Amino acid sequence: MIVDNFQRIQYEPARDGRVEMHSGLSRHYPTLHANFVAPQSHDLGVGILLAHPTSDFLSHFLLRGFAEAGMPIMGLNTRYSSNEPALLMERAIADLGSGVRWMKNELGFDKVILLGFSGGGSLSTYYQEQAETQTVEVDGPPLVPADGLMLVGAHSGRARVLRHWIDASVTDESDPFSTDPALDLYDPSRTVPLDRDWVEQYRAAQLDRIRRIDDWAIRELDTLSARGASDHAFVVHRTVADPRFVDLTLDPSDRELGSMYGDPQRANTAAGGLARFVSVRSWLSTWSSDHTGADALKNLPRIHAPTLIVSLLGDQAAFADDARAMHDASPDSTLVELPELNHYLVDQPHGIGTVTGECGAWMEKNI
Repeated sequence: MIVDNFQRIQYEPARDGRVEMHSGLSRHYPTLHANFVAPQSHDLGVGILLAHPTSDFLSHFLLRGFAEAGMPIMGLNTRYSSNEPALLMERAIADLGSGVRWMKNELGFDKVILLGFSGGGSLSTYYQEQAETQTVEVDGPPLVPADGLMLVGAHSGRARVLRHWIDASVTDESDPFSTDPALDLYDPSRTVPLDRDWVEQYRAAQLDRIRRIDDWAIRELDTLSARGASDHAFVVHRTVADPRFVDLTLDPSDRELGSMYGDPQRANTAAGGLARFVSVRSWLSTWSSDHTGADALKNLPRIHAPTLIVSLLGDQAAFADDARAMHDASPDSTLVELPELNHYLVDQPHGIGTVTGECGAWMEKNI
């Protein structure tokens, strides 16, 4: 019998006086919520910890699958669950550290494996890099290194995703309709396969836009300091415009046309787009290609723990080349490519068993 066990885990709250969340419950009673899923009788040799910087993973579709395969697993929410605009990755890894300690000290596991799904991949690699060799200031007790990493359907970092998804055509950040037609991915006259010279120009313009926001954010930090202000919230318009969404010959895989949101053109201007609502501090910590620490391609070469990379070849969010680049950054890692499986294993009932089977076999051999 598989049992869900709700966990309440204390974490070290921020002491800088900035109000990151309006909830008094979160501020005065700092508690992380987690769901430990396992058979009633389970071995305490190895436990799996699944987390994401902002998504609610308490009912993640992989939890029961791993538990049914005999592998105890805990889904953990950071303090930024449902509060993405304020996300600071350095505090998110502190929260992940609370989860690792909880699994070892309270639940009694000898070893803990981090399972990084989607955006949880770079959260896990950033955590493990800092736990093995700390270079940034992290609130609370020292980070305890995990005993292994499993990156499943993971991309190499939220900043790298945005760097490839952001709409290069925007010319005025305050006006989402101010665009350069020459860089409009969704121009009806644009044909597929996309001209490769145009794609190169588009990619360069995407990075230019990211860096323009970077430059403004860095200047704004000085303004905040001068005014004694905490932060500055803003909107990043049009962030679902990766050429791979419309051209399957770019980074070819088993994926279908479109994005993880469905029609990418509609999602590009929707309220729920990637990085749509953000703050200056969160932008630099999370979404800036040049400033974030949560970058798997930079973290992995400094990680010594055994690492598995599972690529879902039908994925529209974490592309095949993302997984291969992470494997190149960690030559001792194991790369497994699973045909046809999509990001959320939607309408693929065999997918969970395939993923848990690959992970279980790797754990038996490497942990």
